Amino acid sequence: MRSLALPRNAYYCRAQAAALYAARAPVVAFIEDHSYASLGWAEALLEAFAEERTGAVNYTFTPAASGYLSRSILMAEYGHWMAPHPGGAVRFASSTNIAYRRDLLLKHLPDEAAFEAEFLLHRALEADGWRIVVAPGALVAHESRSRLGDACLANGANKRALGARRAALGNWGAPRRTLMALAIAAMPAFGILRLARSLRHRPALWGTFLAGLPIVASIYTDSAVSEAMGYLFGPGRSREKFGARELAVTRDG
Repeated sequence: MRSLALPRNAYYCRAQAAALYAARAPVVAFIEDHSYASLGWAEALLEAFAEERTGAVNYTFTPAASGYLSRSILMAEYGHWMAPHPGGAVRFASSTNIAYRRDLLLKHLPDEAAFEAEFLLHRALEADGWRIVVAPGALVAHESRSRLGDACLANGANKRALGARRAALGNWGAPRRTLMALAIAAMPAFGILRLARSLRHRPALWGTFLAGLPIVASIYTDSAVSEAMGYLFGPGRSREKFGARELAVTRDG
């Protein structure tokens, strides 16, 4: 085992890139420090990567605490991959809690800041003919924030940084930034519908989804407004705010 020393409160993209460059194994698996891998997690990842054309493997998620808020926030953030999940190929994946073939990630990573809009890396993998799959046995217990306000602020800060990064990587001019900011107004409803669609074959989660709709809608609405701000005005202090709320906020666990 090797440990890497980074400056205090280093931005998470820098930490991910440092781990990627230091790794030597063919697979790199990122997992947040408030996420806890179950027994068999690593074996499930390796089994999934043994399949041809699997470029990245998504974990499945369960709340680390049993309260309403914990379940609802996890539904908002990781509902697409919450357990129980049948596994198999998915069209889009989670960020930070995910595993990759190291050589593919190095190939498609333009710079460490690309982790800020990780879904663009997923699109690049898929365009290159690789699949992203969910491994049902790669179960992770995830701690959620203990207050809805903290969850909204953290997700909002993350989405503003994502919006700014997406616009910068795409070299968007002012007209496209404005158009995308206006279009993002439909995202809360679209996001809820897309989440509901992902649950259609998982009836065990329907109750959690319906009960958590007020929480999901609050987080998605705040995230949409913040992403629009990122398109229009850049990141502001969103990176510092996200880092503070990711590292210092109380979680349920």
